[in-house]
Amino acid sequence: MNDDRLDVPRTSSGAGLRLAAIGWVLYWAGRAPHAGQWDSFDYLKQIVTHRLSELGFGRPVFLGYNIALWEATKKALRLQPLQVETVAVAATVALGGLGVLLLHRVASRLFGLRAAVFASLALLLSPVYAVYSGYVMTEVPMLAALLAAAVVVLEGERRPDPLREVAAGLLFGLAVGIREHSAVWAGAYVWLLAIRRDGARARIRSVATFGAAAAAAALAPVAALYAADPARFAARMRTWLAAIPTGPAQVPRNIQASLLYLFAVAPAAWIALAGAAVVRFANRTKPAAHDLPHPAWGIVCGLVIPVVSLWRDADVQIHPRYLLIALPASVLMCAAFYARWFPSRRAATVWALVHLACVAAAAVPIRIFRQAQFERKAYVEELRRTIPGDALLIAGGYSAVLDYYRVVGGRPGWRILWSGWEWSRDNVRASIAEALARGEPVYVCDGPNEWLNFELERLELHQILQAWSTERVAPGLTRVR
Repeated sequence: MNDDRLDVPRTSSGAGLRLAAIGWVLYWAGRAPHAGQWDSFDYLKQIVTHRLSELGFGRPVFLGYNIALWEATKKALRLQPLQVETVAVAATVALGGLGVLLLHRVASRLFGLRAAVFASLALLLSPVYAVYSGYVMTEVPMLAALLAAAVVVLEGERRPDPLREVAAGLLFGLAVGIREHSAVWAGAYVWLLAIRRDGARARIRSVATFGAAAAAAALAPVAALYAADPARFAARMRTWLAAIPTGPAQVPRNIQASLLYLFAVAPAAWIALAGAAVVRFANRTKPAAHDLPHPAWGIVCGLVIPVVSLWRDADVQIHPRYLLIALPASVLMCAAFYARWFPSRRAATVWALVHLACVAAAAVPIRIFRQAQFERKAYVEELRRTIPGDALLIAGGYSAVLDYYRVVGGRPGWRILWSGWEWSRDNVRASIAEALARGEPVYVCDGPNEWLNFELERLELHQILQAWSTERVAPGLTRVR
């Protein structure tokens, strides 16, 4: 399809840069006081020790750039190990703001400047995106890499450009190295390349070039890991696959959770779109024309497939961040339809007010969540003062946090009895008995929200501890005698 309308200059960096700058200030001011999530502390520990994650293929790109940044910053500023948290959060904040700018570039090429401002503002003020732009997690860096690949594709000419397609493919492969789930965006790039190329032969050539570069960038670290230690690679994959809760019984709840969180990651965009639809159909107004070829395929590849891919993973029920993979397509689609259905001058004001109202409403639970993080950090710091030497810690939801402090925070004598994947009633009983037999102190940690999501394990632990006496030695800390 030869549609030269896509070649009309549509980009303006001014609005995108201003919104990105607001994002950098907003995300840094609202960053997590404590890295807060289980995986975050694993990542921080792996950054300092230069080890790959046990998740998937080890997320080599995410850990690799953070390791390089940490080592450079540590030497330049003479930082202490626990300051790795600030450095890694700063990197995520920077990529969060960059994502806003990149989405503005993508939207301006696809839909024009008006819709681009709507879309980038929606991303900027997405409550979940804002929260995770202040975390040490993979979702926001993954989106930045994916959007950068889309910018490379869209900024080029309509004729095939092997260098540009290789560059886009490499960025896509790097996104897979940040977080494996980004592979579900592959169809979106096939669609982008198809609408940017004229003729079947040019499209096939562009997709093949992009695909080869993407596969090389994504699989090279995997091949290197396998070649270095095949047995260790196989063990890592078994651990990861066994930990993903799947099953037909979970699918209905996964579908409900995914749809709920899809709304939660961009609530204002969906609400504004619904309002624009009411205005359009009530007034029987004719929507403005659009010049985007095959938009339905864009929705399927960029929105439907990423959401459906989560329906076999029960973790989607407790992690709204999983739906960030569908956030760019959500705000792009909502902004494009909104700009067509509500073309009056009031549209921008209404869009902005709805987003500000949703951010204000989300500020209440976010504030409560942040307060819980402050309490967790204070609790862990108190544990460091109370238990300076050897000890076996039964840590519940603090397992990753305390192991991070063991490795990075100068507590090599701590041993962590992990909850989660490694929990076993028999192993717990045996570990406590062995520690007490050799005179090693044993503590049960009961800090703020300590056993949230591990209630059954706490019940088992209560039954196990009936064989010994216990003593409360500090707030949230019990010693087993």
